[in-house]
Amino acid sequence: MANFNIKAGYIEYDVNFITYDQNGFITSNCNSITFINYGSNTVTIESVVLTQNQSLAIDGNAGEIMQKQFLATFTGAGTNNLVTIKKNYL
Repeated sequence: MANFNIKAGYIEYDVNFITYDQNGFITSNCNSITFINYGSNTVTIESVVLTQNQSLAIDGNAGEIMQKQFLATFTGAGTNNLVTIKKNYL
């Protein structure tokens, strides 16, 4: 059974904002994750290329947890600034 609290017909969750500026893996372990490229460099999430101000959202159904490591790779001579927004159950 999933590890989440059910109170009066709803599931409690928290939202986390994390900024990355180097190549590497981003662990999800959440219900949904959004990647937003605020840097001037292009960032590739697995095989999805995000230019400046583009985003990628991956949402799960209620009660689901995504357990994946996403590879983020920056290219270019500008700035690296990738923000992730994660929905985590409490």
